[in-house]
Amino acid sequence: MPSDRLRHFALIVWTTVGLVALAWVFLMVAEAIRVIWLPIAFGAGIVFLLDPLVQMFERLRIPRLFGSIIGILILIAVVAAVGALVWPTVQEQGSELIQQLPDLYVGVVDWARQFASNVFGINIDEFLSQQAIEEWLRDPANQETIQNLVFGFGAGAGIVLRGVAETIAIIGLAPILAVYILMDLTRFQTHSLELTPPRYRAEVAYVGGEVGTAMGSFVRGQLLVALMVGVASSIGMWAIGLPFWLLIGIIAGFLNLVPFLGPVVGGALAALVALLNGDVWQAVWAVVIMIVIQQIDNHVITPMIQRARVNLSPLIIVLALIIGGALAGLLGVLVAIPVTAAVRIIVGHLWRTRVLGQSWEEASEAMIEMTEPPERLARISRRNPSQTRLFDTQEISAVSEETTDDQKV
Repeated sequence: MPSDRLRHFALIVWTTVGLVALAWVFLMVAEAIRVIWLPIAFGAGIVFLLDPLVQMFERLRIPRLFGSIIGILILIAVVAAVGALVWPTVQEQGSELIQQLPDLYVGVVDWARQFASNVFGINIDEFLSQQAIEEWLRDPANQETIQNLVFGFGAGAGIVLRGVAETIAIIGLAPILAVYILMDLTRFQTHSLELTPPRYRAEVAYVGGEVGTAMGSFVRGQLLVALMVGVASSIGMWAIGLPFWLLIGIIAGFLNLVPFLGPVVGGALAALVALLNGDVWQAVWAVVIMIVIQQIDNHVITPMIQRARVNLSPLIIVLALIIGGALAGLLGVLVAIPVTAAVRIIVGHLWRTRVLGQSWEEASEAMIEMTEPPERLARISRRNPSQTRLFDTQEISAVSEETTDDQKV
């Protein structure tokens, strides 16, 4: 008996060591081929965005191959049309911003001078004089800092080149990967379920469907909400006569892909531009407009658009964003919330069904908040009740029902 316990303990220890080593090797390989992760992430986002459209084409007897290509072409056409519509104004405001950079710099320095004088009683002109700059340059510690910066330009150039390569990879590879994933999505679902032990196949199908529903709702809803926030911010900044109103609206909309970030950064930029423009009341109105947009987004738009939302506290969201950014930069920030939601669904399902003894439906209701659509949209959705979900087939649904019945018995 003691030898069996010792053997069991050794098995657990070596299994843990093996998993840690495997995770370390995976992270090393992932870091070596990191240029491919952003295209894969954006390709997966395109899949979640276009899969309902491809399913609609399938119901219209259009093969999935052609439906996937048509969906990608429609997406490219929409992006090109929006780009052509806003590009002249963006180019005009960008050129104006470049021309006003010297004036903006002078305005920032004047504001810093007044702020330091009024609040701290310090005259910063002493630090900005030619003599002060020469003394700062003669300091050996500062010379070492400048030398490190100069020699660090090589690493900085490498980072820039890698960013350019990742951007090109995203633009070129993401749509291609999305087409292949959309074409083979049904086959991938079937093969994934075939690799699952028959005993757990129905449960894997059910949990996979919940994960797919939540992530698809998040991706599609977040893109639509970001578009609406960008449009609303641009209109609001234009209404108060703020310079660079479209650039600020685009920045606010794009950053709204990251929760809590879009209206905050947009409001700060709008207030800064208004203050540099010498209009305090315009800055106040800009902040008020951004606050109103954020509240409407949080309490009206997002609950209406994202019908399936995983219950995540603000603390978990902030921690996920910080950890994702620390581990994978921009990619980590973009995928932090969907990955956290997926982990929450899977771990929560296992805990509630295995430990608390709840049914699959009870575990799902406890973790995923479903928002009822308006009555008109509900009538439209009831016309197409056969819309498929990730890892959902008729056979698996039948097995799921049988397994649920056995579980209740």
